[in-house]
Amino acid sequence: MTVTALDQKARAAALLARGLSTDKVGEEVGVSGRTVRRWREDPSFEADVQAARREILSEITDAIGAAARDAVDALHQALKDKSPAIRVRAATALLGALPGVREHLDLAERIAEIEAERGAA
Repeated sequence: MTVTALDQKARAAALLARGLSTDKVGEEVGVSGRTVRRWREDPSFEADVQAARREILSEITDAIGAAARDAVDALHQALKDKSPAIRVRAATALLGALPGVREHLDLAERIAEIEAERGAA
């Protein structure tokens, strides 16, 4: 396989991870959609697509986390607003988010415990 073909496959994996169709990916990298579909049958190529998806999701999660901190800060400031209606809405938003955050933390802890047990076995 030439370097060009390797580059095409790497680019195709990244584009598929972003949700483009096999036909569109083929157009973008200079092969047919049929070729891209054949590539997807290769477990190694499909693993590259999944790895690219995980990277995208990781970047999105990081961005949302940063924005969430700013959102919480804004709501915290709104708790001190002169308007009772704004204070109540801010308090409601903060309290409404709490169960989901707690659930996420609990799940992360449980996963860490399971992974630790599997690693010790």
